[in-house]
Amino acid sequence: MTDAGHLDHEKLAELMTTQSEPEANLVKGILETSGIECVLVTQVPHNLYPFTVDGLAAIRIRVLASQLAAAQELLRDYEGNPEAGTDDDPDDNGTPHAAF
Repeated sequence: MTDAGHLDHEKLAELMTTQSEPEANLVKGILETSGIECVLVTQVPHNLYPFTVDGLAAIRIRVLASQLAAAQELLRDYEGNPEAGTDDDPDDNGTPHAAF
């Protein structure tokens, strides 16, 4: 599930990872509605392997590096939690956790 198009000419940054194709499509719709282009990337299409084992079928949502901060803020606002991603969790890399 790669939908790179013309985005491959500019550096992409990973916004988030999800195990759910519907959730990935929801996030993609939220981003694109706000003018932020994104790419959904997975190693194995969900129609062939509809579940994830050790991240095998995880979907990575990538945006232009120049739009990463705006995309993170948009998802935090959408979640209704402006503090998302700012707790002291040592495993948290600052990206919003999907909770749609």
